[in-house]
Amino acid sequence: MRVKAGVVLALCIALLPGLAAAQQTGTIVGKVLDTGGLVLPGVTVEAKSNVLPTPRVTTTGGAGEFRMPALPPGTYTVEFTLSGMATVTRQVEVQLGQDTNVDVRLAVQGVSETVEVTASITPVIEKDSTALKSGVSSETIASLPVGQEYRDLIKLIPGVMYTQDGTRGPSAGGSGQDNVYKFDGVNVTLPFYGTLSAEPASHDIAQITTIKGGSKAVDFDRSGGFSVDSVSKSGTDSFRGQLSWQFQNNSMAADLVSGSASRYEQDRSWLTANVGGPVVPSKLYFYASYYRPERTRDNRSNLYGELPDYESVRNEGFGKLTYTPTSSILLNATWRQSHRLDKSDLFGQAATATTGTGYETWQKIGTADGSWVINSRSFASFKYTYYENPNKGRPDYDSDAVPSLTPGTRLDVAGLDTLGQFSVPVPVAGQDAFNAFIQPLIDRYGYDSNGVKTGGGVVGYGTLYDNDDFFRDAFQVSYNLTLGSSMRHDLHAGFQWYKDSEDLERSSNGWGSISAPGGRLPTVGLPGQPAYYLATYLARKSGAVNKIHSEFESFNFEVNDTIAWNNLAINVGFLFSKDDMYGQGLKEDSSTISGYVAAPGNKYLMYSVPYSKMIQPRIGATWAYDGQNTIYGSYAVYTPAANSLPRAASWDRNILGAQVEAFFDSAGAFYGSRFTESSSGKLFVADMTPRTVNEFLAGTSRQINRSLSGRAYFRYREGSHFWEDTNNTARVAFAPPATIGPDDTPIPREPYIPDLSAKLAQIGSGSTYVIAELDGAYTRFYEVSLESEWRTQKTYVRGSYTYSRYWGNFDQDNSTAANDANVFIGSSFIADGAGRQLWNFRDGTLRGDRPHMLKLYGYYQVPWQASVGAYFIAQSGQPWETWSYEPYIALTTSTSDTSRYAEEAGSRRTPTHYQLDLNYTQNFKFHNRYGFQVAVDLFNVFDKQTGYNYQPSVHSSLFGQPRTYMDPRRIQIAARFQF
Repeated sequence: MRVKAGVVLALCIALLPGLAAAQQTGTIVGKVLDTGGLVLPGVTVEAKSNVLPTPRVTTTGGAGEFRMPALPPGTYTVEFTLSGMATVTRQVEVQLGQDTNVDVRLAVQGVSETVEVTASITPVIEKDSTALKSGVSSETIASLPVGQEYRDLIKLIPGVMYTQDGTRGPSAGGSGQDNVYKFDGVNVTLPFYGTLSAEPASHDIAQITTIKGGSKAVDFDRSGGFSVDSVSKSGTDSFRGQLSWQFQNNSMAADLVSGSASRYEQDRSWLTANVGGPVVPSKLYFYASYYRPERTRDNRSNLYGELPDYESVRNEGFGKLTYTPTSSILLNATWRQSHRLDKSDLFGQAATATTGTGYETWQKIGTADGSWVINSRSFASFKYTYYENPNKGRPDYDSDAVPSLTPGTRLDVAGLDTLGQFSVPVPVAGQDAFNAFIQPLIDRYGYDSNGVKTGGGVVGYGTLYDNDDFFRDAFQVSYNLTLGSSMRHDLHAGFQWYKDSEDLERSSNGWGSISAPGGRLPTVGLPGQPAYYLATYLARKSGAVNKIHSEFESFNFEVNDTIAWNNLAINVGFLFSKDDMYGQGLKEDSSTISGYVAAPGNKYLMYSVPYSKMIQPRIGATWAYDGQNTIYGSYAVYTPAANSLPRAASWDRNILGAQVEAFFDSAGAFYGSRFTESSSGKLFVADMTPRTVNEFLAGTSRQINRSLSGRAYFRYREGSHFWEDTNNTARVAFAPPATIGPDDTPIPREPYIPDLSAKLAQIGSGSTYVIAELDGAYTRFYEVSLESEWRTQKTYVRGSYTYSRYWGNFDQDNSTAANDANVFIGSSFIADGAGRQLWNFRDGTLRGDRPHMLKLYGYYQVPWQASVGAYFIAQSGQPWETWSYEPYIALTTSTSDTSRYAEEAGSRRTPTHYQLDLNYTQNFKFHNRYGFQVAVDLFNVFDKQTGYNYQPSVHSSLFGQPRTYMDPRRIQIAARFQF
């Protein structure tokens, strides 16, 4: 993989003059007129910035227009000069992925040159774009009460719900797994799951930009929700740096209303250091940083006594080079690497100190990109990115036991706490023989309760080694060309390739989980030989492979033309995509009925979605009716790429990590075993249409005055063609209605794959579940949003109010029992058996619905070298409904309530939540170059620990009670030395 990456990168650099916007840049555009309103061609426009080693120069065209693409985001001084005219200078802020408009008028030169410098106030209005973009600079981030991770910045997106989920993202017209997260241009969305499990820090971010609708066919946007990107800080033409330490101890947080332990019963600290400057003045800049967050918690004691303290330590380093060999070429290279180790986590109330588990994770993020401004009308760019996220869950202690299923194998019943994890049995009334057998085990392994040894505890070691590694390689090139003058065509063409992959390997620690059924458990297949000890562990069958490798490979082409004529801009673009999914365990063979033969360990093409099924138009129009303020509308189609099926439907799930049950007699002697497979490979229904999102958008933007701007818009999205694993006979066996969904889609009374049994028999294994496009599956979303920004030299305020509704019958945010997790997309509880089909009360309000949402944040720089920042959110509660198996007892013998709706989806709602966060930052300057800063963040000022994630199971003793609460009031204090 690394060899291929190096070859691709070398090829990109070699082809740079012929390749083509993939970089983390913005654009300055505008028009130059004289004081009488006549256009001025031939004006020299020069842009300078401390983040751009070499200034960029261009000249205005025949219509007085100019365009300076591929500029690193930051503050720029733009100078306009023309012989015989007074020079004008403007100061502007270039935002990532956006056009900054700078229109100027030049007067005839007088006796002396006139210089005009304006404030750094950037209008948010783009005259040729319908995209719903929002950007935040590092200055704003530093002045607001936000956390230390990239995830903490998501709450700043206007009109997007506030969430505390640690894995799943917020819903914004799609599910929390529909968003795309980029860090420095690298897609860090977890492959196959669509979540932000990666944890890059936010301290290196210079700007962050979000698009949640109205996208052009530029930069390969296939997001079913929103897409967020950032650009990292760069070195400048002077040496600058910062050393920061921030802390929060357990006395700095309010008591929890839930009474349960949380991360706020920890002592936490964050150490940050960065430095940047010139390597070669006006040519090459560097930037480097180090980040070390630490968490410790006193685990106190439990029924077995003292427990080791919890500890989590992460070390993260980052480096960046910015190089301009000429004024028209810009090259960037970055590398980020981190390692986190968690120890002594997850102890039960009745578990020994040795049963603790930990977690170890690595993260590597790399990018190399470049742009070449060929002339005033064309530029090309390329980008290569690499993402690696290995994860290892492991016990704190390793067992030396090596399971064996050969005759003569014995369990050391006097040392069960060294063989794996032993569950101490509990006496059963009336079972004298059983109670007599287990009493010595209780005496040896039980916990002390008032001087009496008691069963029911857990001793030994953690049970599982879980290695789950994710990778992504991506490469893209693009070329932009501007044609015409009075009618201008901004043409864009691009190609992108990427490959997502996962390597999964699981094994047990020693004998895994050990129990003592004491002769009360009959042995399957061995009648008359009841088991006294049972060991359950993961093992390989004969001939099986050691890991599952899954791949998702995507090819994307895009073309886009933005046509500008007078004050009208029309956008016409198309994105063409092709996705290939690869599983493991079969081999393609066209001579067989299934098209496959069994081949453990072999990579096979599981399913391919062709270009013809993923043509995504992007059509829009923007009218600047008075030359500045706009009315716009657009239509777009997205086919989201996130998909878990390469792993979830892989055939080697039949044999990798198969669970073994080993049976032992009363003396611990082995006498029998069996494999119990929990997952099987699945076949796909042929010729399915991929999941599709259609979007309609209409809005208006207005620059009300120099400081205040606003926009209002309506956005509508509808999702369809959802894939999911389901029983092959679901449409026959589970009493479906004649039609389903808003379009009354007919439900055929037939299996999805009529000859499935014959195909599985030919392969020799497989599941009776299939991957199918569920009939009539849909989602609908609309929003009406009002947004405004107020900017002055010392003040920044952004506000938004959104009224929205989100409904349907396919709720990816509510597809399992614990939804804040990396849940399979395409293989969940949805459509799994009786009571979980789309016609079982699932049509209603979806979990991500938040009808009312008010969001305000901003800061004010006070006269005594300090700033005060605030963030306020108020939003509707979370929908939920009751779950029960009882309405379905005629169709199933299962007594599980999980995901079996007993009333219309979203019939109930948790309380409304509101929250105010504050920041105060005090600056101290000395010797002109050095500074010291103290910052205090106060989160959840009113301590609104609103409950959500209610228990929906009617047969649970906790039914109707919150399982999760908003975080309590807490304080974080930071000290920073700057130079």
